[in-house]
Amino acid sequence: MLSTSICMALLSSVSAQSSAKGLPTCQCMGALPASVVEFDCSWDWAYNGKCVKPGGLTSNFTDYPANYGHNCQIQLEPGHSGCWDITTVPPTQKPQSAQANWCFQKWCYIDPCSCDAPDATKSDYFPDVMFYSYATCGDKNTYTALESSSNSVGNAECATVEKASDAHSIQMGLGLLLAGVAALA
Repeated sequence: MLSTSICMALLSSVSAQSSAKGLPTCQCMGALPASVVEFDCSWDWAYNGKCVKPGGLTSNFTDYPANYGHNCQIQLEPGHSGCWDITTVPPTQKPQSAQANWCFQKWCYIDPCSCDAPDATKSDYFPDVMFYSYATCGDKNTYTALESSSNSVGNAECATVEKASDAHSIQMGLGLLLAGVAALA
């Protein structure tokens, strides 16, 4: 009985750690970088009336909710034919039975310099800017193998000082500042 209680406590602890923010050792970014510009939109899936355009997405429809990839959740994919009917305007979500399995897996954007998830992968939608993980959200990355011809799971690398962009440096500095403020609270 005691061992069952301990196992249940450990399982709930792991489940709680892989929350909307991801695992403690691989947190979701919680926001897109400033280089990804939000704009006003009125689509049903808009986040607070805002959308973003993934630059690396090849589709006839590229308006995505502004909270795309912020946290561990099933992300809406209105520009991908694996999940939505993009022959209609606006696109309509396909019935679940007609969607690819990855359409129902949770993932989020992560910082590869602060993530130990083995599946940290370069983003196809925001190339050279964003990286994502399904593992930090408790799911498996089946998207990359099925949908990406030029990408491979686990290829995210932390930028060296020479390669780091100003936006990334600012983002990291802000993250450290916020972590310090939270520690003092």
